[in-house]
Order: sequence, then structure tokens, then C-alpha cells
Amino acid sequence: MEMPTKMIPPTAEEQKEIDSRSVFIGNVDFGSSIEDIEEHFKGCGEIIRTTIPKDKFTKKQKNFAYIEFASAESIENALVMNGSLFRSRQIVVTAKRTNKPGMGAQRGGRGRGGFRGGRGGQQTVVVKYVYVNGSSPRGRGGFRGRFNPY
Repeated sequence: MEMPTKMIPPTAEEQKEIDSRSVFIGNVDFGSSIEDIEEHFKGCGEIIRTTIPKDKFTKKQKNFAYIEFASAESIENALVMNGSLFRSRQIVVTAKRTNKPGMGAQRGGRGRGGFRGGRGGQQTVVVKYVYVNGSSPRGRGGFRGRFNPY
């Protein structure tokens, strides 16, 4: 019995080359299939792969797609389709950009405390209360003892 082979992700150079032959298609109808999209773009050139990403939580397809063509020349033909109607929606066709390394990558755990999120650089510290002349309240009671009606 043969074990299924895992797909090895492309190297950065390979991914850049693939992206140079690919287009992004925005505003795709949610009911569209890969076959529908390929039928719409078949006149642009030989299509290697069409991808419609899905939401990882709901498993519903998103309203955009990617097409990888066999040659970079096919992109010029596909870009002409920008603004065309596909399933009664005006689609957006642009050249696919290569993701920058580290953007959207998985983050490690933060553990307890510490700063959250951010993109590096300067960290922001939030100070809740600033007391002038050393008149800070003592303990957890806040301003307890300051109100004296008599």
C-alpha cells in the first residue's frame, strides 16, 4: 500500500515565478465554481490551476479566486477582462502579488502577560491614572476616605 505523498510548498523563488504567471480575480459570485471561472478565462491562455479560497471556520468559499496560467503572456489577456461581467457581477482582475515573508505567518504563543500584537518597533504603554503632587490613593479602595459629608 502506497502512502499518499505530501505536497512540498514551493521555495520563495518558485512561488515568485508562479505568481508572475497568476492573476487575482475579485468580486467573484459566491456560487461560482472553478469550472465557471475557467470557462470565463479560457480565451486568455492555458490555465494550470484555479483556486477559490475558503473561510477556514465556515468552510464557505470567499468572493475571490486565483488563476495560474502556463505563460506570463496570458496575464496581459486576462487583465483586459478587468471590469467584465461574470455571473452578473463586475469582476476585478489584477496581477497576483507575491506575499511578503512573515506577513500573516503563524505567531507563536505569547504566554502570560506581555504586549499583544503590533508589528514590532516601539511598544505603547498605557497609563491609567496620573496623580499630581504624590496624592495617590492607598490600597484598592480608590478614593475611599476622601468624601466626608460632615
